[in-house]
Amino acid sequence: MANLPYYITTPIIMGLFENHVPIKSITVMVQKEVADRMQVGPGTKDYGALSLAVQYYAKPYIVANVPPNCFMPRPKVGSAVIRLERYEEPPVKVKDEKLMFRIIRASFNQRRKTLANGLKNSAELDYTKEEIEAAIEALGRGASIRGGSPYAGRICKAGRFSL
Repeated sequence: MANLPYYITTPIIMGLFENHVPIKSITVMVQKEVADRMQVGPGTKDYGALSLAVQYYAKPYIVANVPPNCFMPRPKVGSAVIRLERYEEPPVKVKDEKLMFRIIRASFNQRRKTLANGLKNSAELDYTKEEIEAAIEALGRGASIRGGSPYAGRICKAGRFSL
């Protein structure tokens, strides 16, 4: 349990998860908007790479909202205490966790582009546009789906890019 400096909260949490540090839960106070992004589901504007990454490792829930007037000096942002209950096993099985997270980052980096173009433009991935479009089509979605769409997150979370 901690009150971390807000600018290093996400790297610390993800470092603990990605390095498989044996912890049952993490309870931290973070900036409210970060807590919201960690626990939202598909279909909201806050849903993105952070949501998918945290929810792959843990069940997040906001324990308390902490308004700015609780601090001296008063900050310009609200805070929230969030608890991340670690899964014993991730909710989905993937062959390559690192690849899954590269795909997730690439999917949400260019939300306004099509998912296929966003993945193709990523320096982290080495797939042809044809391979990417075939994988998207195999999931029953057209290649025109956008990276920021709710379905794009489900594609990545399901680990469907085992090309």
